[in-house]
Amino acid sequence: MTNEIIANILRNIGIYLEMKNISFKPRAYEKAAEFIESIDVPLSEIYKRGGLRALIGLPAIGVSIAEHIEELLKTGHLKYYEQLKNKTPVDLGELSSIEGLGPRSIKTLYKKLKIRNLKDLKKAAMAGKIRKLSGFGERSEENILKSVDFFEKSSDKFLLGFVMPEIREIESRLNSLDGVKKAVIAGSVRRRKETVGDVDILVVSDRPAAVMDYFVSMPEVGRIYAHGKTKSAVKFKNRMDADLRVVPLE
Repeated sequence: MTNEIIANILRNIGIYLEMKNISFKPRAYEKAAEFIESIDVPLSEIYKRGGLRALIGLPAIGVSIAEHIEELLKTGHLKYYEQLKNKTPVDLGELSSIEGLGPRSIKTLYKKLKIRNLKDLKKAAMAGKIRKLSGFGERSEENILKSVDFFEKSSDKFLLGFVMPEIREIESRLNSLDGVKKAVIAGSVRRRKETVGDVDILVVSDRPAAVMDYFVSMPEVGRIYAHGKTKSAVKFKNRMDADLRVVPLE
């Protein structure tokens, strides 16, 4: 659980809260995310040395946010974040993949035009609605349409060298879960193909439900295709599909 991932989760929490018109808290999460991105020392190391108290002692990190960080470091996911995602119909992972769209612009698009996903975004841009919003304009709308078009037409293949670090990070986290005997990468990634379309993961565990719950709630996940008892399928925020299968220890 890297500082970058934790900061991204906290920033997204702030966006979700701002969409609900909650005062003060969104800025607190944004400030915490900015601080975490600015430091070189991993939060995991700080927590290892001093526990929750060490996190609370950091600038911009209050008690509740420190507790969120602790849960992320210990379990790899955050229940509060998952609850917010389930209650807010905006696909942050999909919209943030469009060049020029950041947290604030996504919030504006949702509040003013009820844009929840890529389909809504394209429809609004083609209707000329985005250019009328403060902070956008005609050129911004044209760039959004070009970016959406590129996104839709881009290849579904990924250079292995670019995606391998993230895949290895996920494999490592799965191997650290309680009840997991072994987690391995399979398919084209294991065969070291130059380009890959998706990633297949095989886990040996006597706790398949817990592994499945963890997998679909990882911060890298942008969309859940299937969440089963022994097999789940998701799309990562980098647009790569991933399948996970759990087999028993026997």
